Amino acid sequence: MDFIKELHSFKTIVEEGTFTKAAAKLNYAQSTVTNHIKKLEEELEVALFLEGKSNVLTLEGELLKQAVPGLIAQWEEVKEQLLNASNTVEYSLRMGIVPPYDMLILPELLHLFSHQYPKIKFEIMVGSTLALADALKENRIDFALCSLPHEDSFVYEELFQEEICCITSITNPLIIKELADLTGIHLYSSGGDCPALRNIEGYLDQCVPSLQWEYVSSSTTIPYLIEQTGFCGLVPRSIIDQTCAQVKILSLPLPNLRITIGLLSKQPLTLFPNITKKFVFELKMRLL
Repeated sequence: MDFIKELHSFKTIVEEGTFTKAAAKLNYAQSTVTNHIKKLEEELEVALFLEGKSNVLTLEGELLKQAVPGLIAQWEEVKEQLLNASNTVEYSLRMGIVPPYDMLILPELLHLFSHQYPKIKFEIMVGSTLALADALKENRIDFALCSLPHEDSFVYEELFQEEICCITSITNPLIIKELADLTGIHLYSSGGDCPALRNIEGYLDQCVPSLQWEYVSSSTTIPYLIEQTGFCGLVPRSIIDQTCAQVKILSLPLPNLRITIGLLSKQPLTLFPNITKKFVFELKMRLL
């Protein structure tokens, strides 16, 4: 805090006798010490040194001289208490998250918070949007990073939109240039309970006869299945970007190839405890 730095500069000037000696002891430029005193005088609305005599205190300066050791000591005590509080707080942070964000952002974030709050307990549920929405309704988690379910009884803060891609194998590819080429094709999806993916599936069912859906609960598994089987699949772009499977994106005329990803909760996140709000802030910083 600048005010504490200013008090330290004032205290050191008093102890050393001059601005020059104080700057040398604090390892500051003399102009920095001078600016600290100017700001302190502006904040307190009094002169602390006699005009033209930088080493002679005014009456107000003498009063501050008596008070400043206690002010600094009190601040240091408060700061120590705050630092120690993070080591003693016991708190359970319960959240849900859809893949692949559990792998992309959680390890680093949990490591950070475990160091800051050694006694914090994490309860993490990884699942589909509707599974997480059910967990919220049953109070098994407090918030979730997921897409938007059909229900409107939740608070939802959209963070970004995720592109959905149709992919096939590079080593064993299907020749798909238009939607009609998908006729009779096996198509993997994890969208059985994802509203946005269900809309895409419904559109494909209307446009393509005899499309054979293969459902997999984990979307991160789909690229590896496609690599081996040569089938096609619908997966979020983030999964394609981080997979080691040999797959490629097909260019198809599909509408609404985006799903929203955001924070789902039963009450506004602004009403949550400070630790949760801090965790959510760090979560957003890694996503946006």
